[in-house]
Amino acid sequence: KRMDLKKIFLLCIGIIALCYSGMAQDWHYSQFYASPLTTNPGNTGVFNGDIRVYTLYRMQWFTVTNPYKTFSVAADAPIFKSKMRGKDFFAAGININNDNQGSAHLSNTSYNATLAFTKYLGGYRKNDVTIGYEIGYVMKSASYGGSKWDSQYDESTGTYNPAYGSGAPGGGGIGFLDMSTGVVWNFTDNHLLKSALGFSFHHFTAPNESITGGSDRLLPKMGAQWNINYKLSETSNTTLEPSIMASLQGSSLLINGGLNVKYVLEEHSHYTNHQMDKAVYFGAFYRFRDALWLTFRIDYSDFAFSFAYDTNISKLTPASKSVGGFEFMLLYKGVFGKNKNAKRSNTRFI
Repeated sequence: KRMDLKKIFLLCIGIIALCYSGMAQDWHYSQFYASPLTTNPGNTGVFNGDIRVYTLYRMQWFTVTNPYKTFSVAADAPIFKSKMRGKDFFAAGININNDNQGSAHLSNTSYNATLAFTKYLGGYRKNDVTIGYEIGYVMKSASYGGSKWDSQYDESTGTYNPAYGSGAPGGGGIGFLDMSTGVVWNFTDNHLLKSALGFSFHHFTAPNESITGGSDRLLPKMGAQWNINYKLSETSNTTLEPSIMASLQGSSLLINGGLNVKYVLEEHSHYTNHQMDKAVYFGAFYRFRDALWLTFRIDYSDFAFSFAYDTNISKLTPASKSVGGFEFMLLYKGVFGKNKNAKRSNTRFI
């Protein structure tokens, strides 16, 4: 029993150490396709409608340590549309994100603004390319008062003794500017197939993020994302929506992929009694060597709500008991006036 306590204690220390060493690693959502502005600045303003507002919340690892909690709220819209000719347009957006990690209370809050330009390349809604830029201010802090350290393990009793000094720093904080950019190519083959391929480059200025006054550069991150919408037939109510993303930050490689299946319950029409869009989605995804998760979403008129649940399959499984995280998304897309602007019609993301 004493040996089991020691193993559990050392496992907890390992998790804390992982949190501490992972400060330079980005947080992310399992529903990465539902967080377009944080995934790639090139997604700004490209959607069906005139304004998009969404929020996401994630909580994970609550069976292991203090829960990791992540929250985001974002809004974006095309701008200067009355001054633009053809199908080209500018767009702007904002997104605010907060991430709190474990018992060390590692906090990361960012305030970001994005600007993008979409260039129509020709054909009937066939190709367009969007280039986006993001600038933000990030505040990071940590407080280690609630953490447990190996120096506080009492060999004589086999238990944790808070009276023993940890020798760890008390914490600290820092604020800095951060910049990212990205490009997305959107291709529509016909009424059945839509594809969006994007590449992003985050933290390209490698700002200093040390909270103790030293020098600790935030590693740049390169990412790729591919989202596809394939409707089974002209008359089908079912659309397959595979999504994949990969990002490389330092030596850390993240790969997410999976499939959502959309089933339309009712489509809006001016010629029938159907006045609202209604649809449900079911999906399954995999994070390489880390987690499996299921998704559910419902669309109702201009609103959408989705839910995801992770099952942990990594080396943390003995401590987490396979419990990963819960994640929620709420979305609103609005249209000003009676008609949607065709040059902004796109379903590549949310």
